[in-house]
Amino acid sequence: MKLKPSHQPLRLPSLGLDKLNLAAAALILWVAVGPWIWGYASSSSAVASHVFFIFAFGPLTLLLLVLRPAALILLAAGLWLAASPWLLGYATNHTAWLSDLVTGLLLTAVAGRAAGISIPRLARKHRGATAAPGPTQAAGSRP
Repeated sequence: MKLKPSHQPLRLPSLGLDKLNLAAAALILWVAVGPWIWGYASSSSAVASHVFFIFAFGPLTLLLLVLRPAALILLAAGLWLAASPWLLGYATNHTAWLSDLVTGLLLTAVAGRAAGISIPRLARKHRGATAAPGPTQAAGSRP
């Protein structure tokens, strides 16, 4: 008796993962390798901050969608990552602060989305007082 392999594609929800989990995990991985890729691994404060960041906040990426407090903690961690080059004194390296600023803001956006915090679009037009009044419809009529 031969077993036929299933040709069904592996889906993320069946693994308990979502795109936001994967995005946060990719950003944490970028934080892990960033100092060596961009060449600021000689800064001990940058490396220590990144190692702490990975071990403290990396596991929370798995809980991002399950626990709202985990998403809020990751949101704060993203803000810390964005500000850390100036607070820890390695902002003199241009690539270091640029990488941490962009990665921190992206992590903040991902965590905010997971926490249910929505950012209104700047170009969104408000309906109501600013919109021109439409034609009046009779009761019971459908558009």
